Amino acid sequence: MKIFILFLTFILGINSLAQEKVKDTLFFTYDSQYIITHKEIPNHFYIKDGSGARIGGFYFTEVQKIENYKTKKREIGLKEFVRSSKFYDENRRLKLRDYELTDYLENYVIFLVKAEDGKKRYIQVEASFEIE
Repeated sequence: MKIFILFLTFILGINSLAQEKVKDTLFFTYDSQYIITHKEIPNHFYIKDGSGARIGGFYFTEVQKIENYKTKKREIGLKEFVRSSKFYDENRRLKLRDYELTDYLENYVIFLVKAEDGKKRYIQVEASFEIE
């Protein structure tokens, strides 16, 4: 009987580990005045409020581009989202706590929505953090 209970506990434990948490999706409007890209690394999207790579910088890494994505979700302004978050403090020298923002956004599927020629292009990205 003890072996059966141990076996059942083991099976239920493995089953609970195998279940993935479904992530919610965020759509941020692509603002070229706030999002910075570099020719050397075009799949990295930095934000102006980031602390910089020497201290530890927040950026998005491109996962994939999607042309025709059907969604009814509303787009959010990235700058407004960052500046109204608990990770941003106007009174600090380093205004954004980059690592904490990265940690928070890892729980979401994120899209940057870029309007080009009257069409919307969706760029799926992941939150990233880097110290040089």
